[in-house]
Amino acid sequence: MQSIFLNYYQRVLIWNMIGAHPAPGLKEASVLLRVIEKVRLSDRETIDTEFRPDGPNLSWKLPENGYGDKVIELENEEATALAGVIENTRPIRVADAGWLLKIVAQLSTSPKTVEAFAVDGVQ
Repeated sequence: MQSIFLNYYQRVLIWNMIGAHPAPGLKEASVLLRVIEKVRLSDRETIDTEFRPDGPNLSWKLPENGYGDKVIELENEEATALAGVIENTRPIRVADAGWLLKIVAQLSTSPKTVEAFAVDGVQ
């Protein structure tokens, strides 16, 4: 079991990464669906932040700093699958690469708590 801390932005990005990832089969997809359920926004968070998909773009308004931050508990199989999705997602925004690399490195090596931090003011 591993724990990762994700802020709102990181949760949205990872949620979308996983959703767009082509799984090789149902077994792999079922593991990723479990991760999606853990990182996705709740209905309350969607309402409170006025989360709106607009084609390829997403918009939201955080009601307060730190809103939507969450510690996610992942089974080892889920942690491995998440690291694989992040490593295989193309393209990656350079602004996101720093915190994504930290997540992958920590998911790949440690069953301890993993902290993901915003990079260059990206929240």
